[in-house]
Amino acid sequence: MAERRLLNKYYPPDFDPAKIPRRRIPKNQQIKVRFMLPMSIRCSTCGNYIYEGTKFNSRKEDVIHDRFYFKCTTCSSEITVKTDPQNSDYIVESGAARTFKPWRAEEEQNAKEMGDIYRDE
Repeated sequence: MAERRLLNKYYPPDFDPAKIPRRRIPKNQQIKVRFMLPMSIRCSTCGNYIYEGTKFNSRKEDVIHDRFYFKCTTCSSEITVKTDPQNSDYIVESGAARTFKPWRAEEEQNAKEMGDIYRDE
């Protein structure tokens, strides 16, 4: 069956690939992607909690840092999340607020203490 697909590609002798029209894609085009939320957030419009791991159909914009635009699940207000490559994290730009993770502060404090132990030696 698969061998029949290979034999159906006929190119006439006068075929010129330069005459095929090319699509011009602008540099700042937004791409539709499936995005999984990397942290828990709270919508600033309706107060709805959107939890980590929730999947959204979002628009991705390639600027200096990637931006993702998606809508709240209850009130449909737009939320913007941007990447933070220096800290390997994401920043909520507008439309929501990031909920606090208490274990994250503990991990940072423990890392600082471990760093101080190694410096004393």
